[in-house]
Amino acid sequence: TSNAPLRGGKGYQWEGGIKVPFLIHVPGMNSRKIDNPVIGMDFYPTLLALTNLPQMPNQHFDGINLMPLMKGEKLLERNLYWHYPHYGNQGGEPSSIIRSGDWKLIHYWEDEHSELYDLTSDASERKDLALKKRKLTAEMENELMSWLTETKAILPSFDPEYDMMKRQKV
Repeated sequence: TSNAPLRGGKGYQWEGGIKVPFLIHVPGMNSRKIDNPVIGMDFYPTLLALTNLPQMPNQHFDGINLMPLMKGEKLLERNLYWHYPHYGNQGGEPSSIIRSGDWKLIHYWEDEHSELYDLTSDASERKDLALKKRKLTAEMENELMSWLTETKAILPSFDPEYDMMKRQKV
């Protein structure tokens, strides 16, 4: 699968793996194209609103109701987060991600390094700016780690029984 010009594909930590079209059809509501970034965690509170059920913030604290956006209102800007603490069968690496506006930081758990991308000027995520923008990188890393702590995310850990030599012989 090619998601060019986006980097990567399904299961990867780059835009080609996490940026997908999101369509909602609501009978009686006018269709519109919205370019506002949203995330899968927004489904639940939006479905509750669409069915006139009460919001349940203790169950969807990391998602928001998209009904105001669907009615043409602006949403408050917010950070989006992804946490993928394992290897994927399609190539994804253990990583956690924060998107803040047009900035995206990917933290790799295997070697603890982070990459920083400006999605406005580099949609293909080819120019890692982490070393050039150290202050922003540190701020976004801190925000990401705070979110992981707040959500009680399970972090990857090293397997003491893993033997790289055995793996290479397979």
